[in-house]
Amino acid sequence: MEIADGWQQEEIGRSRGGLPLKVYRPVGADTIDGLLIAGIHGEEPETLLLARRLLERIDGTDTNWAILPCANPDGVLHGVRQNSAGVDLNRNFPSASWQPDHSFTYPPGAPVRKRQHRTNRSSPGDAPGSEPETQALIALIEQLEPGLILDLHSPLALIAPTTAADPLIVQRLAAAADLPVLPDIGSRTPGALRDWCSDRGVAAITYELEHAPLPALCERHLPGLAMLLTTV
Repeated sequence: MEIADGWQQEEIGRSRGGLPLKVYRPVGADTIDGLLIAGIHGEEPETLLLARRLLERIDGTDTNWAILPCANPDGVLHGVRQNSAGVDLNRNFPSASWQPDHSFTYPPGAPVRKRQHRTNRSSPGDAPGSEPETQALIALIEQLEPGLILDLHSPLALIAPTTAADPLIVQRLAAAADLPVLPDIGSRTPGALRDWCSDRGVAAITYELEHAPLPALCERHLPGLAMLLTTV
């Protein structure tokens, strides 16, 4: 399917593996109210598909949001969490929480999320902000200065806002998809985009989908997300 009218595509950089990073911006928008980011983890392709559906259904003239539908094309291409250098991009942001140790995560689709099952290892990068994808995303955020960042993930089925996020927006999103609002996702995420935003007082929401077929995900989540993107 083609994207709706009113969007302009811009390449903001290249991945570690040389793939383009593309953002979609509404044509003629003087300011950007929000930035939706999907696919920081390549093992969470449902986030890309949902972002794509938003681009197909929302005309660019009806929103002041920008959409980055794939922040980690290397990982998506190979079906893994990390980029082509083995770095978990959501542990690479130059936040106060960044740590040089490898992080442990669950294998994709792990049905029972217990600590002893956290067997996947990921590098946080040689240094905070070492990866070109991270650098490009930070530069984009600093350029756009969005009022809110919405970071799509899976499969925890929850909403975790930073303290700067508008509680009314958070509650509307949560109610639309019947998701719980939690102060964090239940485990440490050193060097995460959310931590970087928190350090800077930037309003951000980690929006976690569940594992489900795409039609079910669209039915549950698209109405609230579309409402957020089109509410002035």
